[in-house]
Amino acid sequence: MAEFVPLPVHKLRDELLTHPLMLSIGSLSLSTFMSRSIYGVIDWRPVLICVSSDILAIGMDHYFDQAANFVYARKTGNRDMGSVFTQARALLISSAVLLVVALLLSPLSTWAMVAIFFGPAFVWDFKLFWMGGTKSSKNPSVRKKADSDKKAFSIKRIPGMKAILIGVIRGCGTFAVVHSILAHAAPNANSDGQLWTPKQIIIWSTINRACHAVMADVRDFHEDWERQVPTIPVLLKSVFMTKILLTTIHLLTLWAYFENPYIVSASLYAIALVWILNENSPRGLYRLSFHSQTLVATVYGAVQLAQHYKA
Repeated sequence: MAEFVPLPVHKLRDELLTHPLMLSIGSLSLSTFMSRSIYGVIDWRPVLICVSSDILAIGMDHYFDQAANFVYARKTGNRDMGSVFTQARALLISSAVLLVVALLLSPLSTWAMVAIFFGPAFVWDFKLFWMGGTKSSKNPSVRKKADSDKKAFSIKRIPGMKAILIGVIRGCGTFAVVHSILAHAAPNANSDGQLWTPKQIIIWSTINRACHAVMADVRDFHEDWERQVPTIPVLLKSVFMTKILLTTIHLLTLWAYFENPYIVSASLYAIALVWILNENSPRGLYRLSFHSQTLVATVYGAVQLAQHYKA
């Protein structure tokens, strides 16, 4: 068995703190963008629900992934590592409190949307059952080997499901939460009707988020290949073929919504990153892929602000 090598403190901090916070900015921008572009208003409740749910889902997943490092920090009394875990717990607890507060001030339909769309993200790596191995035996050595041959089955073990689920959660789920609150508070949907429609923004957001999830799998290709996690790059057995698939999807999206300059620009941006990044690129650069919609929301907000002052 290979000797355990603890994660450096700066990498541990990135996994438990920086990464969840950076990705939650995407939820902040997308939920704000959907609220303003479709309903003409910005309500803090759906924004806070989406951001806090994002931090909880990603943060919990990464926190439990670092269980070995947590045990190591406790045993060795490593204060720096222990401090990172303490900060991570504080982030998760505060996010949970904010989520509850926002939900208490939201309609019951919002609770249902959070359970339906965000619920699966909280059990993403939950071991549903064990499979494989041999039949039970009275021989301890045989039984031990059989247990080691078993593999835990979780949602992310379903072939190709990871990207689809992330796309649905971040695309459809974000809109569902926003709609459940603003459909009654601001019924005049499609305030910018010549450019954005609910159907258009849902489809684009779902595709965009799913494609980024595949890009994250490209980033983790070597690790997933060794563990045989059935991500799309592993199923295709090729990073290059995955790039072809992603490029095709982005080109089809561009063609379907060619009248929308924001979607066209975001699609071209995504295609460029598909070919710039690979399985050996620094992990931090992949955040540029995730934030393609953040850039759209920022530019859209700047244009709206300029038009407001011009008027």
